[in-house]
Amino acid sequence: MWLLERAQLKPRNISSLGPIAQDLAAYKAFLDFLSLQWDDFSAVEKYLRPTYLYHNRLQHLVDAGELKKSTAARRMSTVISFYRFLMRTTRMRFSPANEPWVEKQVGIEYRDSKGFRQVAAVTTTDVSIKASRREDAWGETISDGGQLRPLTVPEQRVLVAALKELGNVEYELMHYVALLTGAREMTVLTLRLRDVMCSPALVPQWSHKIRCGPGTGVDTKRDATNVYLSIPRALYEMLHNYAVSARAKRRRAKTRLGEDPENYLFLTQHGQPYYESKSDRTVVSSFDAPLRRSALSGRPLRKFIKESVIPHVRKTTPRFSYRFHDLRATFGMNWVDYQMLQAGPEGFANRYLWARDQLRKLLWHRSGTTTDRYLEYRAHMKHLELAQQGWSDHLVHLIKGVA
Repeated sequence: MWLLERAQLKPRNISSLGPIAQDLAAYKAFLDFLSLQWDDFSAVEKYLRPTYLYHNRLQHLVDAGELKKSTAARRMSTVISFYRFLMRTTRMRFSPANEPWVEKQVGIEYRDSKGFRQVAAVTTTDVSIKASRREDAWGETISDGGQLRPLTVPEQRVLVAALKELGNVEYELMHYVALLTGAREMTVLTLRLRDVMCSPALVPQWSHKIRCGPGTGVDTKRDATNVYLSIPRALYEMLHNYAVSARAKRRRAKTRLGEDPENYLFLTQHGQPYYESKSDRTVVSSFDAPLRRSALSGRPLRKFIKESVIPHVRKTTPRFSYRFHDLRATFGMNWVDYQMLQAGPEGFANRYLWARDQLRKLLWHRSGTTTDRYLEYRAHMKHLELAQQGWSDHLVHLIKGVA
């Protein structure tokens, strides 16, 4: 009932219920293992109540290295949210004999979109698990909807070579779209046939702009509106040639929409989308359509990367690894490096504000502080390396002098 309420409240975000359902299943398995009832809070000693017992179990798994702290924190948070739903919903008639936890108010400091420090009051509990995260000074990642690692130029070369050798044109084009536009997975996989059906000779302006977001059928993170993908001519020609190819037509022939311009650009060999858009998930299926257990959300692409691309590249580059989302950061750094090369070391300082604003628009950043991480990435790594080396040399000199 809780999952159903959440689905009805935000039907466009129904795919986010998958992890929550898995967390509830894990909690149910724990209760069954100890023969506990989910609603039995009769124990006077609080550490014998289900929520405290589960908290201790999760903490034990974390300490033993069997569970990530972030996963444990999410599972406990799900259980807390579940019981809060039960207690606030009158029709559930749930009133625990004793409190499931002890609450307290704390202030969380954060920076707003304009860079100012703010403090938000939040309610926490003594069964919550805090997934504290320490930043690695040498971490080669950029925080942009996750920790993204820009691929180096040699890594980009071996990746493109591997994609060509593997010969799967759909996955190859998906990678090219991400590398050349910075689009996220959900955006790449929900592109529509109409977006690339116009002949390149008839496109009035390059780069070609594809509107994305609610109302377009092309998904964006947090339903960002009035945003556009900038498609360079070479990429558009590849996408157009694929769209009109016999291979793509055979796949569309297996779908209900067929050659309808609203059909997905990328389809599996069985005519299924790789990623089902939010708008399509909310449409009521016809009675004769088979029901799926869950929405399609890019799993075949991630499986292809894990089982085909990475092993293929590691034949020549043993430590190579990446996630599809890293291609977004790769696009951002490629763009910044090119602008720096064009402007020169001194001229780039004068173009900083222009470059910042343009990259923010290209990557659809709400906050300019996120864009700054791309512009400052190279300088940060260089300064850190120089500082580390300088201090190390000084320390070695002192050590040798003492010796």
